[in-house]
Amino acid sequence: MHNAEILSDNNLYIDSLSFSRGGNDIITNLYLTCGPNEVVGILGRNGSGKSTLMKIIFGQTKPDFAFMRCQGEKFEKGYQTRKIVYLPQEGFLPRQLLLSEALHFFELDDPNLLQLPFIQQNFKNRLSHLSLGMIRFFETLLILHTKHSFALLDEPFVGLSPIYIDLIKEHIQLVKHRKGILISDHYFRQVMDISDRLYLLKDSRLIQVLNEDDLIFGGYLNHMD
Repeated sequence: MHNAEILSDNNLYIDSLSFSRGGNDIITNLYLTCGPNEVVGILGRNGSGKSTLMKIIFGQTKPDFAFMRCQGEKFEKGYQTRKIVYLPQEGFLPRQLLLSEALHFFELDDPNLLQLPFIQQNFKNRLSHLSLGMIRFFETLLILHTKHSFALLDEPFVGLSPIYIDLIKEHIQLVKHRKGILISDHYFRQVMDISDRLYLLKDSRLIQVLNEDDLIFGGYLNHMD
């Protein structure tokens, strides 16, 4: 399995990634790939290292060790490849920006995005005029529709209404034929719905998940969840 994946120059490829903090192992010898047209989901309890993993791949956090490659190019900081884009848990757009200014700043791959009712209705509004959920929805749309080959989504569903969650899921399906997506969120059923492969990050290691029983066995879910 690994040999076939290593030979694919189209993948985002992470090998032997390790990270510790204060003498505690957060991630140990992690191996992960994401193809250019698939969604890979990562679940885990708070503090399990999901956000740390994405920050390491993007280049915000330095690992103890990692071998990382994107479409055949070895890298240490994903943003320097100009192929990897990241949606952090915290909002990243300045609140004084107009939506039109944010759309102009990002190089988007789908001009039809401008035709969305949400965009048309708020095109001349500042982000400060929107609710936190609407801002999160807009930021996630921007990240999904950039021309980057891979998107890292850290909790894109948090704070969104069910309607916006469904819209984000639709847009993930819309762009996945041209973009690999690594997603993590506590809305585990939503992540399961859209993921081609799913993992649980526990005790500093990734465990493959095939169904909810695996999440119960892995201690992520209780029988009553």
